[in-house]
Amino acid sequence: MAPNLDAVQATPEQKLVAKKVGYHISATSQTLEVTTPGGGGDKVRYFPYRDIDAGLYKALGTVFREVTKIKNPEDIAEVRASGIQLLITPEVTTNSSSESAFTWPPTSFTVVLNCQVKDSQGKTLDTVRVEGSGKAEFAEFKTNFSLAAVRASEDALKKLALALRQSKALAK
Repeated sequence: MAPNLDAVQATPEQKLVAKKVGYHISATSQTLEVTTPGGGGDKVRYFPYRDIDAGLYKALGTVFREVTKIKNPEDIAEVRASGIQLLITPEVTTNSSSESAFTWPPTSFTVVLNCQVKDSQGKTLDTVRVEGSGKAEFAEFKTNFSLAAVRASEDALKKLALALRQSKALAK
């Protein structure tokens, strides 16, 4: 499910938002293992937060001047001292399926990112929700069984960057 980081890029005409943003993924979320359907009655297992973490950092970096990962978002003093102006907490939801009874890797995958955006005081400014989807046919994923998931992650991260640029939280 880990995206190809080269696929998550800003275009040259996109200017960075002059804000320092922090994001938080809890230790519990990092170790969360998820099981979703594959093909032929099989299932696939993966760690969605761990897998998308680097891609999330990269996507945020295409929007904001500076990005940092926060260990404790409840420590408002630490958040303020670090100069963070916005704090983003993602919730990742996934699903998969396969149209084939003979192919165990998923041929269809979805990644939903629901990101809460708060200011440095802890006040919620916006909630940004995007859904990415990815498909892969058997001939494509013979060497990469996660191809549908990778495509879904990349799609979700690109949509997240666009949605954040349009967020009412950035207008403040």
